[in-house]
Amino acid sequence: MRNQQGFAVILILALLPILVSGLFLVAAMMGFLQLDLAMKHTCRSEGLQGQERVRPHLEKLLSLNPRALKLKAEWITAQVQLKAAYAAKNPPLIAAAKLRVAQVETWRQTLDAQQKQLIQQSNLQLQRSHSSTRTQLYRAHREYQTRLNFLTIKTQIENEPIPRLAVRPDFPDTAPTYSPEPDFEVRQALAQRWQYRIALRPPFSNFLKADFGFEKACAVTLTKGSLRWKTQITKGRYSLKSVW
Repeated sequence: MRNQQGFAVILILALLPILVSGLFLVAAMMGFLQLDLAMKHTCRSEGLQGQERVRPHLEKLLSLNPRALKLKAEWITAQVQLKAAYAAKNPPLIAAAKLRVAQVETWRQTLDAQQKQLIQQSNLQLQRSHSSTRTQLYRAHREYQTRLNFLTIKTQIENEPIPRLAVRPDFPDTAPTYSPEPDFEVRQALAQRWQYRIALRPPFSNFLKADFGFEKACAVTLTKGSLRWKTQITKGRYSLKSVW
């Protein structure tokens, strides 16, 4: 009986480092998962807020297309009338036609300025959101790094390009109509990528030599819904989940 108890004690002592190592490994992975969830939540919430601020500008810009077409048609008509007035050598008609051309051109210049302002406001908002997301990601990392004092977690946030409003003019002109670019969802996305490097600190590292590396990504874009544009969370460039 004593031999069996002694053998059990020896077995437990022999397995103790393995058990302790397993506990530290589980604790390390749980700590990493908490950080990873916080980073993803930060990236997505910041991206959603940014795209929600851009969405009204995009919708307003596209809603101006009918007016752009109308003014283009009026400008062409005014040019035809001016040529006809010159051909008729009728000074009153020429003066009236010139006035009409100038009037329509003023309207087009005003519309063109409005369109460009909407694009500029969108680009500025995307830039601010991109910068804010990076700041908040670093803040989340520092917060959880302080909590997980048994882990060394190095986070490197990659330099993803800052998106611009992914639209293009349908023709080079004053006050043109605008359309979404090909691959709009990819080009429009507020995207972030980051890498983790995780290791246990002493004295825990004496029980388990753990060194892990992970790469993560998230992005938020806009997509055309049945009634309106809506935000869309993307994982990488492929898996998509729509949100309102």
